[in-house]
Amino acid sequence: MEELILFLVGVLVSAFGTVIGFGGGVFMVPILIIFFGYNIEIAIGSTMAALVPASVIASVFNLRDRSIDYVVGTLIQLPAVVGTVLGAFMVAFMPVLKLQFVFALFVVAIGATMFAPKKKKARSKRSGVMYRMRRVPTSFIRKNKAKHLAYRLNAGLVSTFGFVSGVMAGLFGIGGGFVQTPAMIKLFRIPPQIATSTSLFILVITSFTGFISHFLLGNVMWSRSLPLVAAFALGALGGNLLKKRSGPQGLKMEKLIGIGLFLAGFGVLMNLAIKSKFGFSF
Repeated sequence: MEELILFLVGVLVSAFGTVIGFGGGVFMVPILIIFFGYNIEIAIGSTMAALVPASVIASVFNLRDRSIDYVVGTLIQLPAVVGTVLGAFMVAFMPVLKLQFVFALFVVAIGATMFAPKKKKARSKRSGVMYRMRRVPTSFIRKNKAKHLAYRLNAGLVSTFGFVSGVMAGLFGIGGGFVQTPAMIKLFRIPPQIATSTSLFILVITSFTGFISHFLLGNVMWSRSLPLVAAFALGALGGNLLKKRSGPQGLKMEKLIGIGLFLAGFGVLMNLAIKSKFGFSF
């Protein structure tokens, strides 16, 4: 009975994570620990194993849909690898628990801005960090002919963001998908369908490397991982079919991402509570 419940929960988490471009790992790890009694290392290893086929399935759908921006994905992922290594080293010198608490509140606040209804009065703000970052000169224009979309980007700014997201991942021990997706939409103004697909493409690489690491550490027990692997694969399939049915996203997608950020912030707080008790993180 427990395996069936875990399977159903995994399908729902993966489907939701696929739709909003987060993958679902930040939601699943605390669920496995709190409700299913998983050891924290096994919970992380199982989730990493489940994310590999889920992200591959999602990316195959997005490849056929021509909604992945490989240039943006590369500009984010390569500096993120360097940032993750640096962040892991910084853990020894910084008050990580306090920073993680502030970060969780920040994630919830960003979720609120995405979920809040837009005001009808369009007031053009010509100050603030977001405005200045958007005013950075354009390096290149990305065109998606299949979707009839175009957007301007600064390669240096995108790469810097990738590095910063990597530092956060290494410092806090969390995946960067739920940071990257809203930043691509809000900061770089990449269309939501491109942003979510690109984030899931990045997840293919990060989940695979994470899975290999945890497998070598002995944190992947196939008897406990396989039901979750099957659930995440099915959830990714369902999430992509749901995306196809709902058609072009937009404001609706932003609200779903806002809900996801609320849940992700809660997940980070759960991680904080677990880490302070057991001395580990995910």
